Amino acid sequence: MSQAQSWETRSFVDLTDYREVEEVLRRGRDFVVAGTKAESDEFVHGSLIAIDGREHLNRRRALMKMIRPSQPWGAEGGLVDAVYAHNLGRVRDAAEPADGMIRFDLIDFCKRVIWRVTAAFVGLDGVEDDETVARFQRLGTDVVSGLTVEYAAPEERRRILETAREARRQIREEMYEPSIARREALIREAGDDPDKRAALPADLLTSLLLLPEDARLDDELVFREMVAMLSASVNNPVSQAAWAVDDLLAWLADHPEDRARIGEREFVNLAVKESLRLHRASRPYLVRVAVEDTVLKSSGRFVPAGTWVSGWVEKANHDPSVFGADADAYNPHRTVEDPKAPHFGVAFGAGPHVCLGRPMLLWEQGPEEFQGIQTKMVRFLLEGGVAKDPEGVQELVGVEGSFRYVRYDVVMPLPQNGTI
Repeated sequence: MSQAQSWETRSFVDLTDYREVEEVLRRGRDFVVAGTKAESDEFVHGSLIAIDGREHLNRRRALMKMIRPSQPWGAEGGLVDAVYAHNLGRVRDAAEPADGMIRFDLIDFCKRVIWRVTAAFVGLDGVEDDETVARFQRLGTDVVSGLTVEYAAPEERRRILETAREARRQIREEMYEPSIARREALIREAGDDPDKRAALPADLLTSLLLLPEDARLDDELVFREMVAMLSASVNNPVSQAAWAVDDLLAWLADHPEDRARIGEREFVNLAVKESLRLHRASRPYLVRVAVEDTVLKSSGRFVPAGTWVSGWVEKANHDPSVFGADADAYNPHRTVEDPKAPHFGVAFGAGPHVCLGRPMLLWEQGPEEFQGIQTKMVRFLLEGGVAKDPEGVQELVGVEGSFRYVRYDVVMPLPQNGTI
């Protein structure tokens, strides 16, 4: 199934200029993702992140209904609030009450929240209590490593793939197969009744089962699409939540006048976007292949047909010609020099493969109380009085162009029962 044996990164054309990176990502007909997956192809072949053109567009449109604010994980839903409160209660119950503070690892905390919400988002039943969420997290982490195996050191790839295959098998047997069977039964029961069909779950699995007949996917591809969605939904939001908290705590220490705004959607969104721009915590570069000889309009660079191009996201997002002379610094009130560039740069990608979940993470539409998963998590933590634990560990790992916290110890005033 694999379309390539392995990446030869020395042959890549590395792009770090913002305008060049953005143009390559935007020109989806001239620079494609098909064929860029090597060892990970067995996990993502035929899924949204590995296809182009009309097929990609039609499937993307079908999946967009998962992003409505009325869904449990949406801006009107209370799933994120409930899962956050549950996990804060779990931490509170395990705390030593003597000093009136709780201490915990923010990374572990965010993982428990995000993985639980992700299970509902993709449509896996029974991933609800602490034990099943922890198991899903362990298995899912191994699978996600398989989806990004090309970025790992060559000597590690065989082990990563073997571990990912076994985790994939267990997720399929234990979680996916019962969940897909229940949704198929619900769809049969609904028949053509418009009210019953409107009441069907709007998660990923149900959305794929409801695709028009001419676009319907076989069972293996439905499973692969679910697995691919895990990669997009979990690790980056967890890492970026930690970066946003770290950035904001330092900013508020120097700018106490902004502390009154930590509950405002506009301010928290700007703060999260600035962290997204400043820090890359997932794939350090995005890979495309030139379909034919192409000249980039932004720079005049000639790219021969068949060339593999790597767009370095963090470096592009630090481009001073777009984000100002202080592009390396954190400033939630930043004025972007180029009015066409969003505040987060190309953190969500650009063009036809722009991140599907961006609206769900930020929720910039509707009333003030409509806030997305990323912004809501950061707001809850700040309103709860979170602070970096000066006696704890804040550990970064990564490679060029991508760093993430694997542990970030924090302290917080002991919350009362029933409070977030």
